[in-house]
Amino acid sequence: MPSPLTILFFTAMFTLLGVGWMKGYDLVKRKAPDRLVTFYMVYAAFRMVAILLAVGVYALFISQSLAESKAVAMMVLAMYAAMMALTLKKKH
Repeated sequence: MPSPLTILFFTAMFTLLGVGWMKGYDLVKRKAPDRLVTFYMVYAAFRMVAILLAVGVYALFISQSLAESKAVAMMVLAMYAAMMALTLKKKH
């Protein structure tokens, strides 16, 4: 089971990524609507790199066991799915 600090960190990270996507979407839609697809692709790449980097650093340097690493990876996948569902529902 991940520690409360780990859960707090990943919750804050996904909250910031979701809010960043929503604010960026609004900004790009207002300033340059023809660039929405480019914004989405660039932000999706940034989001994936940030998430994979955080999970990789946790698994390699912080985790105490393989079971803990697997639990964090499953938690992150669930948080990612929830973030995508919430942001897509909010914007569409």
